[in-house]
Amino acid sequence: MNEPDVPYQGPIVSCLRLFLSVDLIGSTAFKQSSQAALKLDDHGERRAVEPWFSPIAQFYKEIERLFAREWQSYIAGWGRKLNWPSGQPPELWKSAGDELLYTKVLSDHREALACIVCWKKAVGEYRSVLREQNPSLDLKCTAWIAGFPLTNTEIVFRKHIDGLDDDDPVYVNLYLLHEYYRNASNPNLTIDFIGPSVDTGFRLCALSDARKFVISVDLALMLVHAIRAKPVGASVDLIFHYEGRKQLKGVMGDYPVFWIDMAADSSLDQIEDKLLRVEFSNTDDIKNFCELYFQSNNSGIIIPYIDGDQDAYFSDVPDGHKEKLFYLREYWIAESARRSDEVKSLADSGDGAEAKIEQVDGILDMIVKLLRDNTKS
Repeated sequence: MNEPDVPYQGPIVSCLRLFLSVDLIGSTAFKQSSQAALKLDDHGERRAVEPWFSPIAQFYKEIERLFAREWQSYIAGWGRKLNWPSGQPPELWKSAGDELLYTKVLSDHREALACIVCWKKAVGEYRSVLREQNPSLDLKCTAWIAGFPLTNTEIVFRKHIDGLDDDDPVYVNLYLLHEYYRNASNPNLTIDFIGPSVDTGFRLCALSDARKFVISVDLALMLVHAIRAKPVGASVDLIFHYEGRKQLKGVMGDYPVFWIDMAADSSLDQIEDKLLRVEFSNTDDIKNFCELYFQSNNSGIIIPYIDGDQDAYFSDVPDGHKEKLFYLREYWIAESARRSDEVKSLADSGDGAEAKIEQVDGILDMIVKLLRDNTKS
């Protein structure tokens, strides 16, 4: 999924990212059983690839194809009909074994709802394929959101070992972020995401199963808010459940666990839900609970915000975050200027740094202009 061209705004820009995980259930046992069967196959030596490879490779490719198709369908179909935004398309973050992770920068909270609906449809369709072709395999999903560059951090690595000669890791990462966002297609740079919200997301992955599409509490609030404000007649096929508060190892205690039902049309599950008295949660109750949870929680978790969201409910940037962003930008400008002066001093002393001066000055001029414009706005 290729991103549209967007103006570069510098490495310190507030953004909210949606993260989507899909994991192949039963893949380890499937690989082991395939290997055991191969040993008994007299024609095994004639195989070009391992017998388990094709189903796994199909999973990678089909999720990508189906998700891209659903997203394009949203843009051209109900997104246009409702006049809802789409923003930058989702993109693959990385694969981790038999888990695929996608991310999307949100420019509007309604994009999160659209993305979740598209994701659910894509995963649901591929599950039908698995049932027919490899019934021992299944899928499970998780989703969460995380704000950057505060609370969580985008971190950029060089793929080749040629580290910058600088002992300030904060500045080095900002410099590499600057290089990455100037040219995201640079083959020598790769981006990753770290922080408390990302850690929480991975902890939630452990609670998901084939039926339970677990979502973070702040994402639950964002989704139900969008659903409650949708135009009359616009249907959204999401059923929410609440499972109470659970301990998340290494994250926080008493974390509210919400999940989207991935098997709402299963007759067996419906009857079992009646026996267990499992009821779906309505959006009013979820919204009220989430708001009270954020108000009463002192661990730093807040109602998510998107700078520039059309809905004032999600566009309010907390004062503390505004101040931190301001000081981070000032730090970036000051440190870039100091390093530029150092390079000039080396050149004045005859150390042959003329080429480096031109490069650093060009970067600094752009940094100062971009960040001061952002600070004024």
